[in-house]
Amino acid sequence: MKALLYTTATLLLWGFSSTGPVVFPTETGVCWAMGDPHFRTFDGYYYNFMGNCSYTISRNCEVDYHHPPFQVDITNKLLPDTHLTAVSEVTVSIYGMKIQMVRSELGTIRVDGQTFLLPFSMSNTLGTVRLVQSGLSAVLWTDFGMTVQYDWQEYVSVTMPSSFMGRVCGLCGNFNGNEDDDLALSNGTKATSVIEMGQSWRVPGLAGEDENCKDECTGECAECNWRKRFAADMFCGALTPILDFQFRDCHAVIDPSIFFSMCKFDHCRGGGLKDYLCRILEVYTDACQRAGVKVHNWRHLARCADPACPSHSHFEECGSACTPTCLTNSTCHLPCVQTCVCEDGYIRSGNQCVSKTKLCLNNMMVV
Repeated sequence: MKALLYTTATLLLWGFSSTGPVVFPTETGVCWAMGDPHFRTFDGYYYNFMGNCSYTISRNCEVDYHHPPFQVDITNKLLPDTHLTAVSEVTVSIYGMKIQMVRSELGTIRVDGQTFLLPFSMSNTLGTVRLVQSGLSAVLWTDFGMTVQYDWQEYVSVTMPSSFMGRVCGLCGNFNGNEDDDLALSNGTKATSVIEMGQSWRVPGLAGEDENCKDECTGECAECNWRKRFAADMFCGALTPILDFQFRDCHAVIDPSIFFSMCKFDHCRGGGLKDYLCRILEVYTDACQRAGVKVHNWRHLARCADPACPSHSHFEECGSACTPTCLTNSTCHLPCVQTCVCEDGYIRSGNQCVSKTKLCLNNMMVV
């Protein structure tokens, strides 16, 4: 599934340079985590790690003048009434700032403890960072080509430019083109297990972390018994006709089998999850659309409701990836994405659609 969110870096190709579009390296690596969390490293290695603490998924381990320091951390938390964990917060430390994207805080980000509406940008003597809302996700862009996407629910992806190949480390691996050495400890030695690797990349004391969190899996972590395997096959089998037909144009770009495998794994661990199939299909749709592939409408067939949208807006399966806001009138020619579109006469302001007649003096929220 090399192409999953391969084009995330293109999300910020509008309005970010007074002299023209930003030019990214021709090759990028993509790491992501979703579900309970299931990881894909930059080099394409898949594994499951269910720790519910805070962990470094990627940082620059070979800093020099052309490769500035950065660190991307995630905080995993248990989902209510299940044994499942999910990414509930993404923290990016860069250029002297700490930027946080927090579950359910739609349309907003935190910078050094203050809450801001999107879009947000900052430049200092160290560099430039910009954040926008693109579809149902927040996307952070750096001037050296790294992007971080988070859907304010559980899905995070990091896109790394080829200039950082072999320089990064963390749960996302070292991006050296070899998936066989991706399970490495923070000291660079090979880990004997995923749990050992996760423990070595734990970030102590990160805000929002439960001091009683555990790196080990809770609940049933071993292989399902036959009853649970049967139930998982039945539950996740609902994906098969949808993946076969509604996503048929995307199969050559993104292998759908990984989503079916993740569904069975999580069902075994957490039992029936009412919205789980809808979340999987939402993430798959986002990945396909950002890769420029059409996805046929699946929500009615899967009995999935449209995502909740703010007042004075409606959901569109294929809307603009760079919707104008009261702070910027950006337009772009990027592939369409799932998004909430403001009604005529209204414009996006953080997590709301406000009347165009209102003034937006700044994007800082009073907290």
